[in-house]
Amino acid sequence: MPISNTAVSFEVDGDQVDGVIGQPSPGEVPYPAVVVCHPHPLFGGDMNSSVVVAICRALAEREIASLRFNFRQPREVDGLNDSSARDVAVGLQLLDGWEMVNSVRMGVAGYSFGGAAIARASTDLVPARALAFVSPPVAAVENSTLGNDARPRYFVVGGRDKLVDPEALSEVVAGMKSQATFETLDGADHMLVGYEGAIGDRVADFMVGVLLA
Repeated sequence: MPISNTAVSFEVDGDQVDGVIGQPSPGEVPYPAVVVCHPHPLFGGDMNSSVVVAICRALAEREIASLRFNFRQPREVDGLNDSSARDVAVGLQLLDGWEMVNSVRMGVAGYSFGGAAIARASTDLVPARALAFVSPPVAAVENSTLGNDARPRYFVVGGRDKLVDPEALSEVVAGMKSQATFETLDGADHMLVGYEGAIGDRVADFMVGVLLA
């Protein structure tokens, strides 16, 4: 199914955040929808990351809308990058208020730094029914409230990832409450080059299983 992309902007704490809403074309409204968050901006990550785009495309193929956006420049607050968590929360609020979106069928997904932002923001993401994490930093997950979160959570990491230890992440996820699922993608490293389509399909299938159930 084709995806129709529309440029949007929204304000977070007085700053403008630019993004893209992708909606299935054609599709039946109101859509389920997912906020998709990109890897670290200081290392070249933005909303046009190939993994982010692949996830949004796979969502559209399953008649799910998406919002991807560029994080603001990271700001340190009490030793934590608080601005990215705010960006995710406000982005979800934007989708929640969009008349084309089914507000009871929303989720969030993040890759690397984007996953860490979701982990920090998780308690503020009340409208999200499903949370997906692609190669998230282990410490960000371990130090979050995700372990006690009752919502379905999905974690996937490359089997050859040198930045996120698959075994360590698996142990953290195994200690969580039910509805937390962990998978590895054999052969993939942290950059996921050549595996974008596989990641997109896995995240989108997880969202279908929760949001369209």
